[in-house]
Amino acid sequence: MIEAYKILEDTPKRITYQYNSLLTWGIFVALSIGLAGVFLGIFLLQVLCGIAMVIYLYIGFTKVNPVNKKVRAALRDGTLTMEGSKYSFQRPLCLTITHNNTE
Repeated sequence: MIEAYKILEDTPKRITYQYNSLLTWGIFVALSIGLAGVFLGIFLLQVLCGIAMVIYLYIGFTKVNPVNKKVRAALRDGTLTMEGSKYSFQRPLCLTITHNNTE
């Protein structure tokens, strides 16, 4: 299945996730196909858009949500750094969470 985040680095000090920009562009394409289906009256395109959106929601709930919980916690703690863009294939969004190891 499609992975939403790829782990680039996982050390005791930090973990870095890279977002899959294909998901963002995929939903844009699906919405465009759905809108074309509505304006042209082609039911098949509307159904394909619906199926793509259900797959996108499934990926969001199963793959993105667990990482987003960690990201929100790191944002509250001030241990999150972000660089890149979720729209870019050359500089994809990278989220780095620095672990506070107070041992």
